[in-house]
Amino acid sequence: MQKLLFILCLIALSACAALNEIDKERFQVNTNQTVLDKTTDLMWATVDNRESLTWIEAENYCKTFTGGGYEDWRMPTQSELASLIEAKIKKEGEIITLSSDLIWASETQDSQGAYCNFSMLGCSWMEKAISITLRALPVRDTINTSTVKQTKPQSPKQRLQVINSLYRQQLITKDEYDRKKAAILDDI
Repeated sequence: MQKLLFILCLIALSACAALNEIDKERFQVNTNQTVLDKTTDLMWATVDNRESLTWIEAENYCKTFTGGGYEDWRMPTQSELASLIEAKIKKEGEIITLSSDLIWASETQDSQGAYCNFSMLGCSWMEKAISITLRALPVRDTINTSTVKQTKPQSPKQRLQVINSLYRQQLITKDEYDRKKAAILDDI
């Protein structure tokens, strides 16, 4: 009887562990300290700011963040943070590392700012002046290139103009730009 109970406990524990696993196929971990959520097409910083911030400080941190070479970061909304909670992102996780369970969100009402609690699995409101254990996690929007009609310019000069434009708009990284430029120049 004890053996049966032990086996049932092991089965239950493994089922619980499976329910708490992150869908690693959903996230693309980039080498430039960013993570792409392929479900939402949002790019996240791999780490929060690692210190307590007020709502205004968190907003400023996100706006001035330049991770991955991008300059269009912003503070996430409650629903965007909720999508990370749904994806089972947790404090000190392996995909995105949070140093606190509490992350500020962009919405405000009067003197309060929204935040999401990754351990309590929900979002709420707190005075914007409070900073104890609240963090900032920058996010940026990305373009879904699968919906863009891909046409190959005719000449190498036209192809160079396209990749220059993509790089200036920060739609490709410096490494991608250098690789594509080299490939075009090799074709000449």
